[in-house]
Amino acid sequence: MVFKQPFYSLSGVVASEHPLASLLGSQILERGNAIDAAVVTSLTLATTLPHLGGLGGDFFALILDPNGEVHFVDGSGYAPSRLTLDLMNTLGYRSMPAHGPLSINVPGMIDGLRVMWEKWGVIEWKDLVKRVVEVISKGIIVTHSFAQSLRALYNELSLDPGSKNTYYSNGLPKEGEVIIFKGLISALELVSDDPRSFYEGEIAECIVNYVKDRGGVMELNDLKQYKAYIGKGLSIEYRNKIVYEMPPSTQGITTLHMLKLLEEYDLKSLSLNSPKRIELLLKMAKIAYKIRDLYVTDPRHMNIDVRYLLSEKFIERIKHVVRSNDLDEPEISLSGCDTTFFAIADSEGWVVAGIQSLFYPFGSYITEPRFNITLNSRASSFSLNKNHVNKLEPLKKTLHTLSAVIIDDNGRILSLGLSGGHFRPLLHAQLITNIIDYGLSVQEAIEYPRFIWHLWSKHVDYEEGLNVEGIEGYVFSRKPYPSRMGVAAAVEIRGKVKAGYTDIRGDGMAIGTP
Repeated sequence: MVFKQPFYSLSGVVASEHPLASLLGSQILERGNAIDAAVVTSLTLATTLPHLGGLGGDFFALILDPNGEVHFVDGSGYAPSRLTLDLMNTLGYRSMPAHGPLSINVPGMIDGLRVMWEKWGVIEWKDLVKRVVEVISKGIIVTHSFAQSLRALYNELSLDPGSKNTYYSNGLPKEGEVIIFKGLISALELVSDDPRSFYEGEIAECIVNYVKDRGGVMELNDLKQYKAYIGKGLSIEYRNKIVYEMPPSTQGITTLHMLKLLEEYDLKSLSLNSPKRIELLLKMAKIAYKIRDLYVTDPRHMNIDVRYLLSEKFIERIKHVVRSNDLDEPEISLSGCDTTFFAIADSEGWVVAGIQSLFYPFGSYITEPRFNITLNSRASSFSLNKNHVNKLEPLKKTLHTLSAVIIDDNGRILSLGLSGGHFRPLLHAQLITNIIDYGLSVQEAIEYPRFIWHLWSKHVDYEEGLNVEGIEGYVFSRKPYPSRMGVAAAVEIRGKVKAGYTDIRGDGMAIGTP
């Protein structure tokens, strides 16, 4: 039994965490391609779910083109030029703050969308952005998850004048109420004329001035010189399927390491609800995350080649290594991370796996008041240990938790992702093995109960329905089903049929064209 049903189409489909984003994206598919639809879907999500992935955050995408090549769009920002180890030490910090003006990186989302559209879009940029403006100008209806976050973080957001004015000017919004972000509408109108205005015009000036006013160190040149880029995805073969993930500075390689380690085991010999399955996944996660924390950061600062980390030689080295008792505590908080993922397939053969985030809900808790842009807290992931690979450095990208998956199963194509922060590779491994090893349908795999491990601790949260009896060495906490333990979405292509899937854990919906 499943709680949600797929949307099937012979043309195209959009699956996202907000019905309006899926609807507008699917309408674009009637005259454009999946890239055009991704721009509209992304911007709609950024304005209807601003606590998850607003304009002040980052954007990544894996894109499968009609020729079968997978591309990577990196719309992640870097640390401001004046955000340095010396500054943080002088201010008395022993670790990066989780929120506040010093947790903010340069936002990369808008330029990520720009480079993607310039490369492959077919509808005029202005027309795409104007479509979003036209709809949100009527007001945004507060969803369940948005209302929950606004209520839960009222005290924190109210400390920042920009956030308080943006979200609580008429009191605490409730689910089903209509709110209008006039500043956000103005920002999109400027962006519709020129996406670089976000980095080189009035929006950039307002962001810089407000961040400085709140005690941050961002400079206008930090935004002016920022450019997103397009590269290639990483891939491995897993049980005769090709699995694509996002390269560093994302943690996508951690998903691939987990799968290569799991490939040595006959998972089907363990029942899907076997405690031994959970125990095995936890064991492999410890190895894969240890590798991540040793090596992964901005690829310009890595001391080991990414290709070597996926080489047969390196994989063989780690297959029989288990480090569980000598691992250091992480230097950052791992709770509360949130994101929004969407997947799109069109009639031309384009497939998009897009993901965007402020890192934590409402990111830094800092919102530029004129344009209602809440800024990310991505710099909180840097280390202040001068010997750490992911140490804070000016204009450096941090280890990034966002990633997404495309799977080529001998012609059957699957685009898959979910929210989850640092937990994402472990959650990806659960979803992928649910489908490939246990033969669940995509909807069944998405809705099956999950678990997360609080990195480098003994604490594991699991949804009711899983069996953890007899597993030693951990402290287990059962959560009611469905939890917010990652909100997934997917599209699948089987022959002529495209299917869109969304998660019972979220408010989303899959919508397609006839």
